[in-house]
Amino acid sequence: MTLNDYFSRILSLFTALPAYYTDCLLLAGRTVRLNTPSDILQSRLIPALAHLIVDAGDAAAELTIWYAVDADLPGKITAPPWSGFNAQGFNTTLDQEEVQLFFQPWQRQLFLYSRQSRTGIYWVQTPEDLPWWEASFPFRVIFHFWTRDLPAQLIHAGAIAKGGKGVLITGPSGSGKSTSCLTLLRCGYQYLGDDYVWIELGSDPKVYTLYQTAKVEPENLRKRFPDWMPHVVNKELLEQQKAIFYVRELWAGSFINLATLSAVLLPRVMHQEHSCLEPVKPSQTLLAMAPTTLHHLPHHREAAYQKLMQVSAVLPGFRWNLGTDPKRFEQSFDQLYSDALS
Repeated sequence: MTLNDYFSRILSLFTALPAYYTDCLLLAGRTVRLNTPSDILQSRLIPALAHLIVDAGDAAAELTIWYAVDADLPGKITAPPWSGFNAQGFNTTLDQEEVQLFFQPWQRQLFLYSRQSRTGIYWVQTPEDLPWWEASFPFRVIFHFWTRDLPAQLIHAGAIAKGGKGVLITGPSGSGKSTSCLTLLRCGYQYLGDDYVWIELGSDPKVYTLYQTAKVEPENLRKRFPDWMPHVVNKELLEQQKAIFYVRELWAGSFINLATLSAVLLPRVMHQEHSCLEPVKPSQTLLAMAPTTLHHLPHHREAAYQKLMQVSAVLPGFRWNLGTDPKRFEQSFDQLYSDALS
């Protein structure tokens, strides 16, 4: 069996459905249709994307995604019949030029995408098998597959804006990325994301909100954002999961969909009182963005790396040394706009 055959066989289970739910999204000016027979999956996955929902009527979709659990399909989906999948869900032995497959054998879920038909498939065996993090960035892998043929790229970064000027905040886990984004959100800045954002490339790159979810480690929640506890959507599971919020519901006035990118910040937690900015080279910006993005999204890495190079080449980068004084933290961010970006 070829990968194309495997995709076609699974797709036929979806297209044979007599009825299903449809949600239409407008993402960076492109129409996306999400089809599912599963009201349970729909209720768990769509809230993170609810801000993108539009009435598209009969407009042609530029991306179609089918998703379901086994119980809602006319036949069972079997695991991919090939060995050799690594921890990042990639298989180097398969020809994935036309159809891409993301599969981690210890999980009961898979992602498929056909470049020719611009159709993605997400399957999870049962609702109980849905990993908690998938609800915070649903269809992330399929969106990444789609960007291979677009002047766009998903980036593992947060994005904050002021007056329509956006700043990427990127770095490895533990660097202070999410905490910085959420602290600035609470200070009144405009929020576009704190984990994954959508970038449109060009001489003036733009950043789009992809997910309205924010995630915080439980300990960090109790220490820095205790007043947000009533808005946590997964309170009963906080000992096993990060706390999840829907930012547009919590901070509607600070939630925006689009900003023009002006800079990239590389946060670094420092044991000092003040916060300050230091210019860095494009190569340092690239090294902050690329490893985590390409680790989580391992397919077509060369093409994705080239896009990340474009971003780092056209945007000024700054090392953001994060101190302990909240007022100086905000002042350092304001300084970026008043000095470097004015």
